[in-house]
Amino acid sequence: MEVMPQRGVLLIDKPAGMTSHDVVARVRRVFGLRRVGHAGTLDPEATGLLIVAIGNITRLIDLYQEKPKSYVGEVVFGTETDSYDSTGKVVARYDMPAVTEELLDSVVDRFRGDILQYPPIVSALKVKGKRLYQYHRDSEDVVIKARKVHVSSFGYRVIDSATIQISVVCGPGTYIRSIAHDLGVALGGGAYLRNLRRVSSGDFSVEQAVSLENIQPSTVLAPIDAFIGIDTIGISGEQLAKVKNGMKVEFDSGLGDEVIVFDKTRGELTMWEQVVGLYKRESGQIYKAGVILPLIN
Repeated sequence: MEVMPQRGVLLIDKPAGMTSHDVVARVRRVFGLRRVGHAGTLDPEATGLLIVAIGNITRLIDLYQEKPKSYVGEVVFGTETDSYDSTGKVVARYDMPAVTEELLDSVVDRFRGDILQYPPIVSALKVKGKRLYQYHRDSEDVVIKARKVHVSSFGYRVIDSATIQISVVCGPGTYIRSIAHDLGVALGGGAYLRNLRRVSSGDFSVEQAVSLENIQPSTVLAPIDAFIGIDTIGISGEQLAKVKNGMKVEFDSGLGDEVIVFDKTRGELTMWEQVVGLYKRESGQIYKAGVILPLIN
């Protein structure tokens, strides 16, 4: 019988028709663990890469949450929906000119760099402790404030006179649905998003992901693969004792500002049971505790 890991990271290709919470629930059932979390919500109809942490590795989820993400999707002009995507109720239709590269080139710069956007009313964002879609469902008024987000790359390809494909690389908190909606407004009408797919998150690509049907112990990434771009260090003796107690330690020079710490007395580096936690540089070669994880025997 295959041993189920108690910690780890999974790369999952989320199918359409499931919420991110549905994916988490499935992972809980497969691994028999309650503590499961994901980095970056995907809308139910969206597909693509969802990073899922299991066990107390969920305490390190911010290492993935704050990374840039890239998406592809289609923007359909001439129709506005309340959800800003194809699943919503149509609230307006517009007689708009045919979409051309020249027309798009006149407005796309507004959607690059630091931009302000309003989250969709049909979204999971919380305002005063309640999710926006709950306000919408209950027909309650709510003030939605614009938020600053960062779009590092915005490209497009014209499909037909009313449809384009967009490719977006953006920071956390960006709503691609809002970009689609605002693009329609910028062209004097309305638009909605369809066929959204997350193709990457941080250092990971959807090509590395597995389907929900194929998740199993062997698809849990080893720590050395799960923390790409973050330095790791194996420790023992006095250093290990200090780290276990959350004390400051001195590491050799050459490490980054964030370091994943392993107990090197516990076998191979790729074993999840070795992960002690995350340390962050305070100054010079002195590091302080970020997240300390209890070791698994």
